[in-house]
Amino acid sequence: MLHGCTQNPDDFAAGTAMNDAALAQGFFVLYPAQSQQMNPQRCWNWFKHTHQARGRGEPALLAGMTREVMARHAIDPNRVYVAGLSAGGAMAAILGDAYPDLYAAVGVHSGLAAGIATDLSSALGAMRGGGTTTPCGRQRRGDHRLSWRRRHHGAPGQRRAGHHGQCWHGGRS
Repeated sequence: MLHGCTQNPDDFAAGTAMNDAALAQGFFVLYPAQSQQMNPQRCWNWFKHTHQARGRGEPALLAGMTREVMARHAIDPNRVYVAGLSAGGAMAAILGDAYPDLYAAVGVHSGLAAGIATDLSSALGAMRGGGTTTPCGRQRRGDHRLSWRRRHHGAPGQRRAGHHGQCWHGGRS
């Protein structure tokens, strides 16, 4: 569970009530914390290109933490999920994209699509609605419409490990 900017794991745990659900249903929850030293607002650095790929930056650290918890508690690898809110949602999307072999599903609330920004300026533009990709991964502009499904499963006839996607916008989806 990845918190949003200005939050910490305790805030996020209280707001989601995920600990109560974990106790009632018997699962583990990991709440990594972003330090103020790494980001003054405690945002996950989803918008920096050095934190958007497998084996690099925050995604590598978070995947390593996930593997450590899985090993320590003998967790079924088919039942490992990642979710986040806002900046945490954007980082969850990156984790799902970079580690489809580790996370069985990804939950993104109020976050942006993986790869939509590569620096602070493009992140601010995307958050104002100026990005070219929706949270579901479809481009808004240009001739190259790339669906979430294609990014995760490859071109026709090509196989790539990944997740099936569902996306809801508003109350009519």
